[in-house]
This record gives sequence, structure tokens and C-alpha cells, in this order.
Amino acid sequence: MPLHEVSFAAPLTAAQKAELAKAMTDIHAGAFQTPRWFVNVVFTDASQHTWFVGGRPCMPPRILTTDVVLKRLSNRITAFVRNGAHRTREAWEQLCQDINSAWRQIVHRSYNVNGLPPNELELAAIFIMGELLAGLKVGLPVPKAGEEQLWAQQHFEVFKQRATLGDEVFVDVLGEMEGSPWLKNSPQS
Repeated sequence: MPLHEVSFAAPLTAAQKAELAKAMTDIHAGAFQTPRWFVNVVFTDASQHTWFVGGRPCMPPRILTTDVVLKRLSNRITAFVRNGAHRTREAWEQLCQDINSAWRQIVHRSYNVNGLPPNELELAAIFIMGELLAGLKVGLPVPKAGEEQLWAQQHFEVFKQRATLGDEVFVDVLGEMEGSPWLKNSPQS
């Protein structure tokens, strides 16, 4: 169950965050045939973070006037994922490329692909971190990569119970399961 942490200094709007979260979910779910509801995207404002490269401030603040200080800002995405036999380095690199393209289209689409956007809009880095050794999601053990279908079938009654109790995420989960050939053999009623 991937967790994509978007640490941003760009002045992202709520609409841009929603569009990025949807794009990243679509990209990850499509690349690895993962249910959309497994994909988590969290946004953290990094506009006040101090950034060092090689042990030195990336760009020392420049004083433009007595009231304005310009400093280099950084946008980055760190994804914590479950690795598996069918998830190759090439597949992860393609995921990075696709996410980077989505960022460019959503955050700075008016800048030429071959030119440099303002540094506060550029996605400086994407890091994919794996292997998830163990985890819980809503009290259920996280499945190994590639075992999502069996896991969903084993916990289907819990999903139904949570949806019945008003958990909107699991209302969506059941909706996705009903329309998904991925779970065509699930014990739905």
C-alpha cells in the first residue's frame, strides 16, 4: 500500500493537490494493477524547510531588499512502496517519469519542457523507497505485493462492516471492487 509523500514549497492550490493526488493514484494503480484505494498521497508544506546538498545550504538566502529574502525552495516526492518480483527497476523508473510528467502538466504547464521552470515550481527529486517489511492499515495486515486479491477476499467482510458503519473509504472500496475485474472472484453479495 504505497504512501507518496509530496513535500512541496511551490504555492500549490487545493485543486492542484487534488489533481496531483488523482494523477499519482492513476499512475501507480495502472502501473502495478493495484487497487486505487491502496494508494495514499500526503502533502506537506516544505516552504520553511532548510535544504542542504553536500553538507552546504543549497543556495544561501539572497537579500533583495531589507524586507525580501530569496531562498531556493525544493519540491520532492518520496514514495514508500511494497516491492515484488514483478516490479522491476525499469517499472519504478517509469513510474518516476510518469509522476514527473504529471507534476509538470499540473504545476508548471506553461513552461517549455526543455526550459527550466522557476525553481519553486520544479520537482527537484522523486525517491522510491521499498521494501515494506510489515504494516497495518485500519488494523489489517498489509498484503505482500501481488497478493492483494487474496487479501481483499480474506477481509471482504471487514470491508462491508466498515462501509455499513459509515467509513466512506470503504464505501468507495466496495464500489471499486464491484466494478473491477481484478476482484471478479471476491465473495460479494
